[in-house]
Amino acid sequence: MKVTFLTTAEKHFRFDEFRREIIDFDGEVKNVVIPTHINGMEVTSIGPEAFWNKGVEVVVLPPTLSVIGFYAFAFNQLKEVYIPENVALIEDGAFAFNRLENVRIGKNLFSIPHAAFHHNNLSAVVLPENTQEILADAFSENPLTDIHFEGAPTFIHRYAFRLGTDDMANLNVTGMEAKNLRALLDHHAKSVDDYKKLSAMYRSE
Repeated sequence: MKVTFLTTAEKHFRFDEFRREIIDFDGEVKNVVIPTHINGMEVTSIGPEAFWNKGVEVVVLPPTLSVIGFYAFAFNQLKEVYIPENVALIEDGAFAFNRLENVRIGKNLFSIPHAAFHHNNLSAVVLPENTQEILADAFSENPLTDIHFEGAPTFIHRYAFRLGTDDMANLNVTGMEAKNLRALLDHHAKSVDDYKKLSAMYRSE
């Protein structure tokens, strides 16, 4: 049975009309449906840390949204998120430290930033054709077993997924350029292994 939620009342949000940006949320509601308009103005941006550590369990983002700021939804209890097609910019750590099991990324997102989905429960991720950059720790600390590339990103940071050789043994890579991308991630895995070894050495000193 599909569960639907009513649009969350405007009183729960602080809204910057000049930037058309939600800058804070009072945390009184745990299942949040962000409105398309506040005070009659279109909501186009979620500001930095606007929903940081507010105990949010469900969030529905509006189709009017184009920007999600630094750590906007970090440290919550989200299990699923759909990023609307109009979103062209997500900033660092936007959904870090949640419980995400499912993420749908809009087709117009060019870059997945640093730590965007760090420390979640993602086992599978689909990267849209237009996504060309995946930055450091974008998907680190997730139990990934499946990555599907709809296109061929021009840049994947060696620590984007932070998967070592043992992790790669259990990873399925699919898509048009799967063979080449798999080879790249295998190469990155060696750097991840080296980093872990060196880090352990320095911690033991």
